Amino acid sequence: MKNIDINKDEILKSSKWVRFLFMIVYAFAINFAIPICIGLAFIQFLFVLFTSKVNQPITQLNAVIVEFFNDSLSFLLFQTEEKPFPFKNSSQNQNGEIIEAEETAENIDESEESNS
Repeated sequence: MKNIDINKDEILKSSKWVRFLFMIVYAFAINFAIPICIGLAFIQFLFVLFTSKVNQPITQLNAVIVEFFNDSLSFLLFQTEEKPFPFKNSSQNQNGEIIEAEETAENIDESEESNS
């Protein structure tokens, strides 16, 4: 068998233990979010059953939850060192929302012009 050298300084690094604590927190957060996802899936099914359409606010919430799951699992599985929400840099999302708001305002202006 191959001997494994254990470096005591590496074990005692505080950054590794802080990451471990964050991993525990995010593992509990994912475990807490699963029943919420199941509930939202059932509610969305009821909307589709009765109206034949998906509920857009629930769809948008689902997208946020999926992003949180993806980010959290990537952090837990050491695919990234970037912590998920609320520590994640969300400047990309804010830019997207601003663009969407500008596009919506342009669409409203165009529809008002065509109605005149």
